[in-house]
Amino acid sequence: MAHLFNIMRITVGERDLTARVLVNPGMPVRTSEDIEATARVYYLAPAIAKHVCLGDAGREFQDCMGDTELAHLLEHLTVEIMNATGLAGAISCGRTHAVAEDPRLFDIELSCPDDALTIGALSSASFMMEWAFLHPEATAPDYAGTVEGLRQLVLGLRGEDEGSVEKDAAESDASAEDVSLASDDDDPVASADGEPVVEPVFGGAAAVNRG
Repeated sequence: MAHLFNIMRITVGERDLTARVLVNPGMPVRTSEDIEATARVYYLAPAIAKHVCLGDAGREFQDCMGDTELAHLLEHLTVEIMNATGLAGAISCGRTHAVAEDPRLFDIELSCPDDALTIGALSSASFMMEWAFLHPEATAPDYAGTVEGLRQLVLGLRGEDEGSVEKDAAESDASAEDVSLASDDDDPVASADGEPVVEPVFGGAAAVNRG
């Protein structure tokens, strides 16, 4: 069975995780090659549209979402899943870089407060995108259920319970005004959580090239 991505290797650093991701031959490399599939990803996790993303097309991910690399979309969806668990800390961010020797090969750098959380979010995001681009006739992934399942897995691995996590979250909220969401190719910039969700406006966005 064909797959959209092949995660070639994962390198875990002190604060970041880097995944080398191959967009498999025969698969679209840019979101503009299948805008309907891109919209399916948006409807699973609409908050990705408001992620801060400084590129050629604008300040937010919605400004380039209609014509960017699939690996870049994978990055933002991964970050959003991490953020949705409530376990990623105050800042979640990422960057996507093309690998010079192969136009289908990308390095995705992700903040890594917990390697199980980050790898689980990346795996879940890859599965969701595979549904959106390759198997839209199948039942849509349960986004909320996936987030909760990942949350419970990570809590179990940490040996924590919901009570202690909720207490930590309340203390964090009291001391911080903003929760950052996602990404970028140059410098990650924090965005305020709770921005209103907008309808997708990425149909005619300009391309963002990385390299």
